[in-house]
Amino acid sequence: MSCRLPNETLFAIFALLQPAVLTQVARTSSRFRALAARVLYANIVIYEPLPLCAPVPHRTRRCCETILRKAELPDVVRKLHIRWQTDSGPREGYWSYVEPVIAQLNATLRTTPNLEVLELGLGLVGAPLSARTVLAGCAFPALKVFAFCGVGRGDLPPKVCDAAIAVDWFLAATPTIEHLRLSDCYDELCLDPSDLPHLSIFRGTATAAATVVPGRPVQWLGLVNQEYIKQEELSSIARGSTQIRWLDLSGISVTPNLLRDISRHLSGVAYLKIRLALRHALHHSFTGISILAGLTPVLGAFPELYQLDLSPTSVSNMGLGNALEESSLCTTWARSCTSLRQVVFPSRTEWTLSAREQIWVPNTTPRYTRS
Repeated sequence: MSCRLPNETLFAIFALLQPAVLTQVARTSSRFRALAARVLYANIVIYEPLPLCAPVPHRTRRCCETILRKAELPDVVRKLHIRWQTDSGPREGYWSYVEPVIAQLNATLRTTPNLEVLELGLGLVGAPLSARTVLAGCAFPALKVFAFCGVGRGDLPPKVCDAAIAVDWFLAATPTIEHLRLSDCYDELCLDPSDLPHLSIFRGTATAAATVVPGRPVQWLGLVNQEYIKQEELSSIARGSTQIRWLDLSGISVTPNLLRDISRHLSGVAYLKIRLALRHALHHSFTGISILAGLTPVLGAFPELYQLDLSPTSVSNMGLGNALEESSLCTTWARSCTSLRQVVFPSRTEWTLSAREQIWVPNTTPRYTRS
C-alpha cells in the first residue's frame, strides 16, 4: 500500500530520523529514496582518517560525485563539514592523491549556492594548496558559518613554507558570515572596514584576531595555537565595535601574566574559559588544587566576570580538589571579583552562588555554556 502523506510531511518526519535509519527507509521505494536523499544531503558531515598508507579521501570523493551527478542535490545542501585526519610529517606523500579530490570538491562547492555552514579541515598544512584552489568561483549568499584550516603554512616558519592561507578575498566576497574559525592562519588578513559587517564569533590565532576583530561586532572570541601574544595584538583586538563578552582561552596555555595583560584590554569579559599553564607555578607554596588560589588578584582585574571555566586545565598536573577546597576558592575569588557567580573547576564540578543564601552550591553535571 502506497503512502498517501504529502512530501512536505514525509520530509519533516525523515528529518527527525538518524542517518542509519534514514538510509534503510530510503531502500523501501523510489519516492522515499528521493526524499531521504534531500534530508541526508542537507547536512553533510564527513570525518576521514587519511594515513599515508591509505591517502585517498574516498568518502569525500563519493559525496562530491553524487552531488555533481544528481541535479536535484546541489540546491539541497545547507551544511558541509569535511575533516581529514592526516599523518604528521611532510605533505609530499599526500598531494598526488588528494589533488583530484580537491578539484572535485571545488567543482561541488561551485554548485551549492544555498550553503549556510561550510567547515573544512583538510589536514594539509605545508602542502602546495591555497584557499583559491578550494574556493575559487564559489559564491554563498546565505553563508553564516565558515571554518577553514589545514591549509597554508600553519605555524611553520616562512623560510620553510611560504604558503599563506590567504582567505581575505573570500571573506570580502561573503558579507553574511557571522561565525568565523581560522585556526591555522598565522598571518595578518587584509580586510576593508566594510568587510564582515555581521561577524559576532571568531576563533583563531591572536595574529589573525588582531586584524579581524577591529571595527566588527565580535562578542565571542576564542584564541588558539599561539602561546605568545603581543601587547599590540591585544590592543587591536580590543578595538571591536562592541565589547568581547565571551573569551575562550582553552586553545592556548594561559599564564597569570597573560591574564593580566588581557585584563588591561578586555576588562568587559563576562565568561572566561581557560587552560592554565601549570608549569608556571602561581605560587611556590601552593600544591594540588590550592595552586589556583594564586589567581585571586588576577581575577579582580575583570570587574564584569560572571563565569570562570577552568575545566580545560589538566588535573594530572595538580590533582582533583575536594568540595571543601573548591568552595573555599569560590569564596576567596568572589571577594576579589564581586561579579563572579559561577565557577567550573578541572573536576568538572560547577559551583553557583545562590542568590538567596549567598553560599556556593555545587553541581556535578554542569550546564552547557557558550564559552
